Amino acid sequence: MLTNLPQLMAQFDGQLTQYMLNAAAFNPGGIALNSDMNVHLHFREQWTGFENAPSTFNLQANMPVRMGEKVNGIGLLMVNESIGLFKTQWFQAQYAHKFKLWQGTLSAGVQGGLLQQNFDASGIYIPSGDGFSQSDASIPDGDLEGMIPDVSLGLWYTRGPWYAGLSCSHLIGGKLKLNPEESTEEEDVATMRVSQTIYFTGGYNISLKNPLFTLQPSFLLKSDFVAWQADLAAILHYNKQFWGGVDWRPGSDLGFLVGMNFEFGLSIGYSFDVSMQQATGSHEVMIGYRKKIDTSKINKQQKSIRLL
Repeated sequence: MLTNLPQLMAQFDGQLTQYMLNAAAFNPGGIALNSDMNVHLHFREQWTGFENAPSTFNLQANMPVRMGEKVNGIGLLMVNESIGLFKTQWFQAQYAHKFKLWQGTLSAGVQGGLLQQNFDASGIYIPSGDGFSQSDASIPDGDLEGMIPDVSLGLWYTRGPWYAGLSCSHLIGGKLKLNPEESTEEEDVATMRVSQTIYFTGGYNISLKNPLFTLQPSFLLKSDFVAWQADLAAILHYNKQFWGGVDWRPGSDLGFLVGMNFEFGLSIGYSFDVSMQQATGSHEVMIGYRKKIDTSKINKQQKSIRLL
Protein backbone atom coordinates (compact mmCIF):
# COMPACT_ATOMS: atom_id res chain seq x y z
CA MET A 1 0.00 0.00 0.00
CA LEU A 2 1.23 3.50 -0.78
CA THR A 3 1.03 5.99 2.05
CA ASN A 4 1.70 9.73 2.22
CA LEU A 5 3.08 9.91 -1.29
CA PRO A 6 4.14 13.46 -2.21
CA GLN A 7 2.80 15.32 -5.21
CA LEU A 8 5.43 15.83 -7.90
CA MET A 9 5.80 18.64 -10.43
CA ALA A 10 7.33 17.98 -13.84
CA GLN A 11 7.65 19.38 -17.34
CA PHE A 12 6.50 16.77 -19.82
CA ASP A 13 7.81 18.25 -23.07
CA GLY A 14 11.21 17.19 -24.35
CA GLN A 15 13.38 19.52 -26.40
CA LEU A 16 14.41 19.38 -30.06
CA THR A 17 17.42 21.19 -31.48
CA GLN A 18 15.98 20.91 -35.02
CA TYR A 19 12.71 22.56 -33.96
CA MET A 20 12.67 24.85 -37.02
CA LEU A 21 12.32 21.84 -39.34
CA ASN A 22 9.07 20.61 -37.78
CA ALA A 23 6.86 23.33 -36.28
CA ALA A 24 3.96 20.89 -35.86
CA ALA A 25 5.90 19.04 -33.13
CA PHE A 26 5.13 21.85 -30.66
CA ASN A 27 2.43 23.96 -32.34
CA PRO A 28 -0.74 22.47 -33.92
CA GLY A 29 -1.14 25.67 -35.91
CA GLY A 30 2.09 24.75 -37.71
CA ILE A 31 0.62 21.83 -39.67
CA ALA A 32 0.06 21.87 -43.45
CA LEU A 33 2.23 24.93 -44.05
CA ASN A 34 2.72 23.82 -47.66
CA SER A 35 0.75 21.87 -50.25
CA ASP A 36 2.49 18.56 -49.41
CA MET A 37 1.95 15.62 -47.13
CA ASN A 38 4.71 15.96 -44.52
CA VAL A 39 6.12 13.25 -42.25
CA HIS A 40 8.83 13.97 -39.69
CA LEU A 41 10.56 11.60 -37.30
CA HIS A 42 12.89 12.93 -34.61
CA PHE A 43 15.00 10.75 -32.34
CA ARG A 44 17.05 12.44 -29.62
CA GLU A 45 19.50 10.96 -27.11
CA GLN A 46 20.41 13.58 -24.53
CA TRP A 47 23.51 13.62 -22.31
CA THR A 48 25.14 10.60 -23.94
CA GLY A 49 26.93 8.38 -21.44
CA PHE A 50 24.65 9.11 -18.50
CA GLU A 51 22.48 6.24 -17.27
CA ASN A 52 18.73 6.86 -17.65
CA ALA A 53 19.40 10.11 -19.52
CA PRO A 54 16.47 11.73 -21.39
CA SER A 55 15.50 10.34 -24.79
CA THR A 56 12.74 11.48 -27.15
CA PHE A 57 10.99 9.79 -30.07
CA ASN A 58 8.69 12.15 -32.00
CA LEU A 59 6.65 11.13 -35.06
CA GLN A 60 4.46 13.76 -36.73
CA ALA A 61 2.48 13.56 -39.98
CA ASN A 62 0.25 16.24 -41.54
CA MET A 63 -1.35 17.16 -44.83
CA PRO A 64 -3.62 19.81 -46.34
CA VAL A 65 -7.27 18.92 -46.96
CA ARG A 66 -9.90 20.79 -48.94
CA MET A 67 -13.06 21.58 -47.01
CA GLY A 68 -15.47 23.35 -49.29
CA GLU A 69 -13.82 26.51 -50.58
CA LYS A 70 -10.94 26.39 -48.08
CA VAL A 71 -7.81 24.28 -47.64
CA ASN A 72 -7.12 23.46 -43.98
CA GLY A 73 -4.82 20.95 -42.31
CA ILE A 74 -5.00 17.68 -40.39
CA GLY A 75 -2.24 15.81 -38.58
CA LEU A 76 -1.22 13.13 -36.09
CA LEU A 77 1.41 13.36 -33.37
CA MET A 78 3.00 10.44 -31.50
CA VAL A 79 5.61 11.07 -28.80
CA ASN A 80 7.52 8.70 -26.53
CA GLU A 81 9.81 10.31 -23.97
CA SER A 82 11.80 8.81 -21.12
CA ILE A 83 13.89 10.32 -18.35
CA GLY A 84 15.09 8.38 -15.36
CA LEU A 85 12.38 5.98 -14.25
CA PHE A 86 9.61 7.97 -15.96
CA LYS A 87 8.15 7.39 -19.44
CA THR A 88 5.58 9.58 -21.17
CA GLN A 89 3.54 8.72 -24.27
CA TRP A 90 1.25 10.96 -26.32
CA PHE A 91 -1.08 10.04 -29.15
CA GLN A 92 -2.94 13.06 -30.47
CA ALA A 93 -4.84 14.33 -33.51
CA GLN A 94 -4.31 17.81 -34.93
CA TYR A 95 -6.49 20.18 -36.94
CA ALA A 96 -5.72 23.68 -38.24
CA HIS A 97 -8.14 26.17 -39.76
CA LYS A 98 -6.49 28.62 -42.14
CA PHE A 99 -7.62 32.01 -43.39
CA LYS A 100 -6.12 35.13 -44.97
CA LEU A 101 -5.16 37.99 -42.67
CA TRP A 102 -3.19 41.19 -43.37
CA GLN A 103 -1.77 39.88 -46.66
CA GLY A 104 -0.61 36.74 -44.89
CA THR A 105 -2.07 33.45 -43.64
CA LEU A 106 -3.15 32.75 -40.06
CA SER A 107 -3.44 29.11 -38.99
CA ALA A 108 -5.39 28.36 -35.80
CA GLY A 109 -4.74 24.81 -34.59
CA VAL A 110 -6.06 22.47 -31.94
CA GLN A 111 -4.54 19.20 -30.78
CA GLY A 112 -6.21 16.59 -28.61
CA GLY A 113 -5.76 13.05 -27.44
CA LEU A 114 -4.30 11.08 -24.56
CA LEU A 115 -1.23 11.47 -22.37
CA GLN A 116 0.07 8.45 -20.45
CA GLN A 117 2.70 8.43 -17.73
CA ASN A 118 4.57 5.36 -16.43
CA PHE A 119 6.94 5.08 -13.48
CA ASP A 120 9.18 2.04 -12.99
CA ALA A 121 9.16 1.81 -9.21
CA SER A 122 11.20 -1.41 -9.32
CA GLY A 123 14.18 0.69 -10.41
CA ILE A 124 14.26 2.74 -7.20
CA TYR A 125 17.63 2.39 -5.50
CA ILE A 126 17.70 2.32 -1.70
CA PRO A 127 21.18 2.39 -0.14
CA SER A 128 21.98 -0.21 2.47
CA GLY A 129 23.13 0.70 5.93
CA ASP A 130 21.90 2.50 8.99
CA GLY A 131 19.07 4.96 8.41
CA PHE A 132 17.77 3.22 5.27
CA SER A 133 14.86 0.79 5.20
CA GLN A 134 14.45 -1.65 2.34
CA SER A 135 10.77 -2.09 3.27
CA ASP A 136 9.64 1.55 3.38
CA ALA A 137 5.82 1.50 3.03
CA SER A 138 5.84 4.80 1.11
CA ILE A 139 7.89 3.28 -1.73
CA PRO A 140 5.71 1.45 -4.29
CA ASP A 141 6.47 -1.88 -5.89
CA GLY A 142 6.36 -2.65 -9.60
CA ASP A 143 5.07 -0.18 -12.20
CA LEU A 144 2.80 2.83 -11.73
CA GLU A 145 0.76 4.17 -14.62
CA GLY A 146 -1.87 6.80 -15.33
CA MET A 147 -3.65 8.38 -18.30
CA ILE A 148 -5.49 11.67 -18.83
CA PRO A 149 -7.01 13.59 -21.77
CA ASP A 150 -4.71 16.27 -23.15
CA VAL A 151 -5.36 19.37 -25.29
CA SER A 152 -3.02 21.91 -26.92
CA LEU A 153 -3.76 25.09 -28.90
CA GLY A 154 -1.62 27.06 -31.33
CA LEU A 155 -1.51 30.02 -33.71
CA TRP A 156 0.83 30.29 -36.69
CA TYR A 157 1.13 33.34 -38.93
CA THR A 158 3.07 33.48 -42.19
CA ARG A 159 3.57 36.52 -44.38
CA GLY A 160 6.11 36.50 -47.17
CA PRO A 161 9.58 35.58 -45.86
CA TRP A 162 8.74 35.62 -42.12
CA TYR A 163 6.64 33.64 -39.68
CA ALA A 164 5.64 33.65 -36.01
CA GLY A 165 3.92 31.11 -33.80
CA LEU A 166 2.42 30.95 -30.30
CA SER A 167 1.16 27.77 -28.63
CA CYS A 168 0.31 26.23 -25.28
CA SER A 169 0.67 22.50 -24.62
CA HIS A 170 -1.22 20.55 -21.92
CA LEU A 171 -3.81 23.31 -21.74
CA ILE A 172 -6.06 21.36 -19.36
CA GLY A 173 -3.20 20.62 -16.97
CA GLY A 174 -4.65 18.80 -13.99
CA LYS A 175 -3.54 15.86 -11.94
CA LEU A 176 -2.22 12.61 -13.33
CA LYS A 177 -2.85 9.74 -10.93
CA LEU A 178 -0.32 6.94 -11.05
CA ASN A 179 -1.74 3.63 -9.84
CA PRO A 180 -0.01 0.29 -9.43
CA GLU A 181 -0.97 -1.84 -12.45
CA GLU A 182 -2.80 -4.44 -10.36
CA SER A 183 -4.32 -2.13 -7.73
CA THR A 184 -7.76 -0.57 -7.67
CA GLU A 185 -7.55 0.99 -4.20
CA GLU A 186 -7.88 4.77 -4.20
CA GLU A 187 -5.22 5.18 -1.51
CA ASP A 188 -2.67 3.40 -3.71
CA VAL A 189 -2.14 6.53 -5.78
CA ALA A 190 0.81 8.77 -6.56
CA THR A 191 -0.10 12.13 -8.09
CA MET A 192 1.71 14.22 -10.66
CA ARG A 193 0.59 17.59 -11.97
CA VAL A 194 0.98 18.07 -15.71
CA SER A 195 2.62 21.44 -16.34
CA GLN A 196 1.45 23.69 -19.15
CA THR A 197 4.17 24.91 -21.51
CA ILE A 198 4.08 28.09 -23.61
CA TYR A 199 6.01 28.24 -26.90
CA PHE A 200 6.76 31.44 -28.83
CA THR A 201 8.74 31.18 -32.06
CA GLY A 202 9.61 33.21 -35.11
CA GLY A 203 11.90 33.20 -38.12
CA TYR A 204 12.86 34.93 -41.36
CA ASN A 205 14.14 33.73 -44.74
CA ILE A 206 16.90 36.03 -45.98
CA SER A 207 17.86 35.84 -49.66
CA LEU A 208 21.57 36.53 -50.08
CA LYS A 209 23.36 38.08 -53.07
CA ASN A 210 24.21 34.62 -54.30
CA PRO A 211 20.77 33.16 -55.21
CA LEU A 212 21.96 29.66 -54.31
CA PHE A 213 22.16 30.60 -50.60
CA THR A 214 19.37 31.38 -48.15
CA LEU A 215 19.90 32.29 -44.49
CA GLN A 216 17.17 31.37 -42.02
CA PRO A 217 17.55 32.83 -38.51
CA SER A 218 14.93 31.73 -35.94
CA PHE A 219 14.20 31.62 -32.23
CA LEU A 220 12.12 29.54 -29.84
CA LEU A 221 11.17 30.65 -26.33
CA LYS A 222 9.46 28.18 -23.98
CA SER A 223 8.33 28.31 -20.38
CA ASP A 224 6.36 26.15 -17.96
CA PHE A 225 5.69 29.24 -15.78
CA VAL A 226 8.45 28.09 -13.41
CA ALA A 227 11.53 28.21 -15.64
CA TRP A 228 12.18 29.31 -19.20
CA GLN A 229 14.56 28.40 -22.02
CA ALA A 230 15.56 30.06 -25.28
CA ASP A 231 16.88 28.67 -28.57
CA LEU A 232 18.60 31.03 -31.02
CA ALA A 233 19.41 29.43 -34.37
CA ALA A 234 20.72 30.28 -37.83
CA ILE A 235 20.58 27.85 -40.77
CA LEU A 236 22.28 28.38 -44.14
CA HIS A 237 20.67 26.56 -47.09
CA TYR A 238 22.53 25.87 -50.33
CA ASN A 239 20.63 25.29 -53.57
CA LYS A 240 17.59 24.08 -51.57
CA GLN A 241 19.44 20.80 -51.08
CA PHE A 242 22.03 21.13 -48.29
CA TRP A 243 21.93 22.99 -45.00
CA GLY A 244 24.07 23.61 -41.97
CA GLY A 245 23.88 25.87 -38.95
CA VAL A 246 24.08 26.45 -35.22
CA ASP A 247 21.63 26.54 -32.32
CA TRP A 248 22.47 28.25 -29.03
CA ARG A 249 20.66 27.78 -25.72
CA PRO A 250 22.08 30.48 -23.43
CA GLY A 251 23.65 28.91 -20.36
CA SER A 252 22.94 25.37 -21.58
CA ASP A 253 24.07 24.01 -24.98
CA LEU A 254 25.60 24.89 -28.31
CA GLY A 255 24.27 22.77 -31.16
CA PHE A 256 25.60 22.12 -34.67
CA LEU A 257 23.19 21.09 -37.46
CA VAL A 258 23.66 19.56 -40.92
CA GLY A 259 21.19 18.08 -43.37
CA MET A 260 20.31 17.20 -46.94
CA ASN A 261 17.21 17.09 -49.14
CA PHE A 262 16.84 14.40 -51.80
CA GLU A 263 14.96 14.83 -55.08
CA PHE A 264 12.38 12.14 -54.28
CA GLY A 265 11.12 13.96 -51.16
CA LEU A 266 13.32 12.47 -48.44
CA SER A 267 15.32 14.70 -46.08
CA ILE A 268 17.81 13.77 -43.37
CA GLY A 269 19.13 16.02 -40.62
CA TYR A 270 21.56 15.55 -37.74
CA SER A 271 22.50 17.74 -34.81
CA PHE A 272 25.01 17.44 -32.00
CA ASP A 273 24.75 19.56 -28.86
CA VAL A 274 27.79 20.38 -26.75
CA SER A 275 26.83 20.96 -23.13
CA MET A 276 28.16 24.07 -21.42
CA GLN A 277 27.47 22.62 -17.99
CA GLN A 278 28.91 19.11 -18.15
CA ALA A 279 31.33 17.04 -20.21
CA THR A 280 28.79 15.35 -22.43
CA GLY A 281 26.77 15.86 -25.61
CA SER A 282 23.40 15.11 -27.16
CA HIS A 283 22.60 13.47 -30.51
CA GLU A 284 19.48 14.12 -32.57
CA VAL A 285 18.44 12.60 -35.92
CA MET A 286 15.60 13.87 -38.11
CA ILE A 287 14.10 11.99 -41.06
CA GLY A 288 11.48 13.74 -43.16
CA TYR A 289 9.41 12.94 -46.22
CA ARG A 290 7.29 15.19 -48.48
CA LYS A 291 4.79 14.14 -51.11
CA LYS A 292 2.70 16.47 -53.27
CA ILE A 293 -1.03 16.47 -52.47
CA ASP A 294 -3.66 17.64 -54.97
CA THR A 295 -6.07 19.92 -53.13
CA SER A 296 -7.52 21.58 -56.22
CA LYS A 297 -11.27 21.96 -56.37
CA ILE A 298 -13.00 19.29 -58.43
CA ASN A 299 -15.55 20.65 -60.91
CA LYS A 300 -18.49 18.30 -60.88
CA GLN A 301 -19.95 19.82 -64.08
CA GLN A 302 -18.58 18.03 -67.13
CA LYS A 303 -19.14 18.95 -70.72
CA SER A 304 -19.24 16.38 -73.51
CA ILE A 305 -19.12 17.08 -77.21
CA ARG A 306 -20.32 13.61 -78.05
CA LEU A 307 -23.72 13.55 -79.74
CA LEU A 308 -25.92 10.64 -78.72
